[in-house]
Amino acid sequence: MKEFENKKVSIKDVAKAVGVSTTLVSLVINGKAKQYRIADEMAGRVMAKVKEMNYTPNLMARNLRGGKTQLIGLIVTDISNPFFSMISRVIENRANELNYTVIFGSSDEKYTNTQKLIDVLLNKGADGLIIVPCDGSERIMEKLHLNKTPIVLIDRCFKNIDISFSCLDNHRATVIATQHLIEQGFRKISLIAYQSQMSNVMDRISGYKDTMRKAGLEKQINVKQVSFSNTKSDVFGTVKRFVEKDKTEAILFSTNMLSIHGLTCLKEMNVKIPDDVAVVGFDESDVFDLYECPVSYIKQPVEQIGKTAVDILVDKIKNGESTKQSMAVLEPELIVKRSSLRNG
Repeated sequence: MKEFENKKVSIKDVAKAVGVSTTLVSLVINGKAKQYRIADEMAGRVMAKVKEMNYTPNLMARNLRGGKTQLIGLIVTDISNPFFSMISRVIENRANELNYTVIFGSSDEKYTNTQKLIDVLLNKGADGLIIVPCDGSERIMEKLHLNKTPIVLIDRCFKNIDISFSCLDNHRATVIATQHLIEQGFRKISLIAYQSQMSNVMDRISGYKDTMRKAGLEKQINVKQVSFSNTKSDVFGTVKRFVEKDKTEAILFSTNMLSIHGLTCLKEMNVKIPDDVAVVGFDESDVFDLYECPVSYIKQPVEQIGKTAVDILVDKIKNGESTKQSMAVLEPELIVKRSSLRNG
């Protein structure tokens, strides 16, 4: 069929080539031949012609007719971040198992980018969205929910909106890390987090503070929040201040990227871990094992978070977004290595 090699084949082209109506072709393509009593021989002719002419359905048109595109939109803050790369892969794999295709986008922690990506994904016919929300995006998420758009939040949530989510128990994560450092005999324990009002950041800070207060170490609480836009230099300045001025005994990094930047700074300062300063990082990373002193870290159940988010979303796509909220709060695990041991 050389005449179709350089043009987009339409359903009308297929119908004309077979000598039938576009409605019949549509019914066959959508697996409804038996339901509408279309003969097997005719259905076979249609599908053979579809293959021969390399016809692909117009997903957008199908969506406008009320069908499903089998597309899921995924918005993370930064796909280059190892944590979001891992969870995106998990989501893609689980979606594939359920016959869905995932379209990705990164918001760079900007609500304007988040809105643009949402518009693009919905215009492409996405049946539902999985989103890592950012500061300022609360009203955007609430509007999607009120409009009955199937949506699931991951990594973070808005506690005053009943939108479904799949997240780590972030408060518990820093509780177990801080408890571990205290049990090792450290008292001057400091925390580095991002400048954000999102639930994951605030819960990690509160977990650390609550544990320090419970241990009678309220006066030793030392938190520094750094910017997303100037992370590396902010972390370097903070780590130097912790070590040289505050005489910090242990540092708890509340994300993967903060951990990596912090370890780089400590190495450049020739700080010996854990002899000079103990360290607990966040999220699994090859860097932690390649570092001269294996690094303790809080492990997130990435597989479970990602798969649960997809399962919740697909249920909403099939049964409709409702006011019923699905909340998956998953347990962290502390992986203890030499970097956080008193006599490491």
